[in-house]
Amino acid sequence: MRTYLQIVSAAAICFATSTFAASAADPVTVVGWGGTWDKAYKDGVWDKYTEQTGTPIVMEEWGGEVAKVRAQVQAGNITYDVVSVEAPAMEVGCAEGLFVPLTPEITGDAANYLPGTLHECGVASDTWATILAYNTDVYKGDAAPKSWADFWNVEKFPGKRGLYQQAQFTLENALMADGVKREDMYKVLGTPEGVDRAFAMLDKIKPHAVWWSTTTQGIQNLDSGEVALSDGFNARITNEVINEKKPYAIAWDAGFFYGTDYWAVVKGAPHQQGGLDLLKWFSIPENQAGFSKLYAYGTGRKEAADLIPADWKANLPTSPEHLQHGASYDNDFWTEHKEALEERFKAWLAK
Repeated sequence: MRTYLQIVSAAAICFATSTFAASAADPVTVVGWGGTWDKAYKDGVWDKYTEQTGTPIVMEEWGGEVAKVRAQVQAGNITYDVVSVEAPAMEVGCAEGLFVPLTPEITGDAANYLPGTLHECGVASDTWATILAYNTDVYKGDAAPKSWADFWNVEKFPGKRGLYQQAQFTLENALMADGVKREDMYKVLGTPEGVDRAFAMLDKIKPHAVWWSTTTQGIQNLDSGEVALSDGFNARITNEVINEKKPYAIAWDAGFFYGTDYWAVVKGAPHQQGGLDLLKWFSIPENQAGFSKLYAYGTGRKEAADLIPADWKANLPTSPEHLQHGASYDNDFWTEHKEALEERFKAWLAK
């Protein structure tokens, strides 16, 4: 491992001094998700890139609206160079030609990436998980929930529970509660009977659900004691535990699905080549690891996990101890079915 790291480090230095020297004066505008996510990227990745290459990074934030990229491209007034997009938006944007296709020269060998973390037009900016979290002051030791079936068991675990107010993520959790294995999830959910089965499970939990639509709202529900267990995004729960000293825990063994946001270069961007250079540098494992060392989301490249301290890696959904309980969201499934299932979910919620 030491030899490997030495080789990677030497390659990164050589790459930085040769490839990027010519464009060092041109800034690259990178658009991310804001808040602590952006701060982790600045401190762990972008500052290092600027230090090595002299290329300034201009940071902006957004809500992932691919329509904004489309409007810039159609108007011929592109201000974004590199953007982080969710998987369904990546599928749409890539198909429309809004993003530049990436070659193995940019990303490295696809075999070195976790399933679902590399796309024709993107490389993983972060890999997150939707997990089962609970208050350890309420549920202690062996009395803590250990599965999604426990989450649905209001007799054994009475009280309200937090649930994310959308079909994606929620339907998978409902079917796991009904005994569907992760590896069979999209076989089941891809049938009308499977969808009906998921909504039947939601019928059971609906009287006990407190719905949230933002991570801040979900955490507030836990903080206020309105709920003592909730679904949620893993990094936000970890932040509450480590930085805010909150009495929460994640039931990783319950099973979870992980998803990926991708860095993509906007086609025709004012600094398109600078964006591609940035992603080539970012695709080196030690550079990818810079983000995950500061924020509890995983990396795309498998080797990057070896560069993260063991005690912190235990918080990542992509750590070997947790990944055995996880599976990737099926991006193709949700690209095809998201609109219809979200509409059905909204109608169901309004009843």
